[in-house]
Amino acid sequence: MNGLSQWARSHKPHVAAIAVAIVVAIAVASGAFATSEQQPEQQESRTVDVTLNVTADNGWDENSTPAIAHIESNDVDFYHAVTPDADGNKGTSTVELAEGDYTVSFVSPVNSDGSAFDIYDTGAPVDITVDADAKTAPAINCPMAQIPADKVTDDMLADIVNKTKDAIKNGDVTLKGDAGTGILDKLDGNVSANPNVSDETKENASKAEEGVDIDGKPADTIGKPADKPSGGNANASGSNTGNSNSGNAGGSHKPSTPAHQHSWTQHTAQRWVSNMVTVPDYETQTVYGARFYVPTGTPGQYIAKGPEYWFENGFTRDDLNAIIVNALRNADENGLHNGVDYSSYQNIKKTVQVQVGSHQEDHGYYEDYVDYVYCSSCGARQ
Repeated sequence: MNGLSQWARSHKPHVAAIAVAIVVAIAVASGAFATSEQQPEQQESRTVDVTLNVTADNGWDENSTPAIAHIESNDVDFYHAVTPDADGNKGTSTVELAEGDYTVSFVSPVNSDGSAFDIYDTGAPVDITVDADAKTAPAINCPMAQIPADKVTDDMLADIVNKTKDAIKNGDVTLKGDAGTGILDKLDGNVSANPNVSDETKENASKAEEGVDIDGKPADTIGKPADKPSGGNANASGSNTGNSNSGNAGGSHKPSTPAHQHSWTQHTAQRWVSNMVTVPDYETQTVYGARFYVPTGTPGQYIAKGPEYWFENGFTRDDLNAIIVNALRNADENGLHNGVDYSSYQNIKKTVQVQVGSHQEDHGYYEDYVDYVYCSSCGARQ
């Protein structure tokens, strides 16, 4: 034993190395360095029912396509349809969302007469935070103002058709199967009813079902649950917390979505430019008169092709009688005055348009103008 002690004192570095090796071996055997083999367990997502309230001032009914909510986050990107209730112009639906931050925008419905809705008054897409511990769940309100069919442009319809196709392709259960087929059938008929729609947009709407996988699996609306360390190894991993978190931070979430780049587009509307003018008022009146006879060239025969006198512009029967009396007094031996027989006449009449007053009319015109500028992809408005 004394020999061993003497050897140890003379070989201190070797003894230290052997001691470390023994400690490491014991640690490995006991699992102190087992953190590299631990498996994370998935944490159950906590969800909240988010309410979508859509209202319209007019025209949104059972024959319209639904308002479609587009819901995006780092983990999900899907669409959800909101249909009007039995009374029309109002629809409410709920979407189950996991905790996190979301952006919500809407696609305009198309009504059976080809009209649509201005939803840009809701401003930019709505950002919400879903928190299961919050006292109240988020509610999103989307008011819509009807745009008459003759004011809905072909570009607007084409945009709605394309966005509706995207919605069917990436939709939840409200946009798949029979529900999705019914929506596309309404879209086809309603778009075709618009007076401004082009043949190209009509065809796009009629073939909207192609390539959208309408009977496919509904989109994921919850997303992947967050990971957490397994309970049995929680203490063992404590010494490596810094390294394990930094190494897994990028894998537990999708990469951040690039910042949205707005594509600004001019929205045009029409306004009336007034031009008031005075317009005469006319009525049809019957005017009576007298036509005198002249000789035909055959002795004793006369024809009514003589002078005509009309009882208009102040000329009266008394004036006609005065002409007759004067002509008879100055008649020649044949009873004619200036070749006309004034002893009798033919009653005649005609119709004329007589001004009886006037009124004011607005002979103005419509002019196009830019009423606002909006992003064609997200709906944000300047």
